[in-house]
Amino acid sequence: MNLKILFTLSKNILIDQELTLNLLDYKPYLADTDTMIILHGDNTTQSRAKLAELIQSAKQKNQEVTRLETKKLTLAELDTTLGSSSLFGTNKLIIVEELHSLPNSNKKKDLIKLLSKHSGSEDVVLWEKRALTATMLKKFPQAKAQAFKTSNQVFKWLDSLSGKTGNLKNKHSLLTEALNSDGEYFCFLMLLRQVRLLLQAKDSGKIKGPPFMISKLKSQASSFSLPQLLQLHQRLLQMDYSHKTSNTQLSLAQDLDLLLLGM
Repeated sequence: MNLKILFTLSKNILIDQELTLNLLDYKPYLADTDTMIILHGDNTTQSRAKLAELIQSAKQKNQEVTRLETKKLTLAELDTTLGSSSLFGTNKLIIVEELHSLPNSNKKKDLIKLLSKHSGSEDVVLWEKRALTATMLKKFPQAKAQAFKTSNQVFKWLDSLSGKTGNLKNKHSLLTEALNSDGEYFCFLMLLRQVRLLLQAKDSGKIKGPPFMISKLKSQASSFSLPQLLQLHQRLLQMDYSHKTSNTQLSLAQDLDLLLLGM
């Protein structure tokens, strides 16, 4: 299978998996009374779960939910949305996603400035797939921010993976720690991402990131053969399909454990 097709499939799984989480695995982080909440950080699985939780809570309170796409969002549209009332006379929940991922421009600055001055009755959630800096957060003094970070346990587990057999006990121990700290869904997504990056490194593809990270990926990729990585990627696709179609009696954590045994 063409590697570009594999990477497209991986990306689609990442997006879909994030939106189909079991929300019962996550506990509330922020009070429902906050008028502006910022959810940010690289652990998008948990931040998506929190966003879905806030949406569910808003619907239970009969709040109108409005989602704004920042790429097409204009200053006038945002101003109107923040100032208008719900059709049912209740407060609205306004969701603005990936505002800080927009390229630097006057539009981005104006949108941030307008949101930073928001003090109305409408609830606003800013969702970001990246971690915001302290300087960025200071522009929203009225907001409650929650950072969702990937734990070191996940990275330790991913770094331990190798195409060479052996040291299974250590790999299993690291997987257990990662599952306990970040959950099975996020571990699955991160493994899929890691395999995609290893395939790129093996195929001499361009990888974005600091030199030390690229060097580490190339070193790890050298321990795998290309057929090993392709087979691993295919098994992850099969796992994803089986769980989405309820065609397995195993939990995702158990499947990940079995996957280690075959490496």
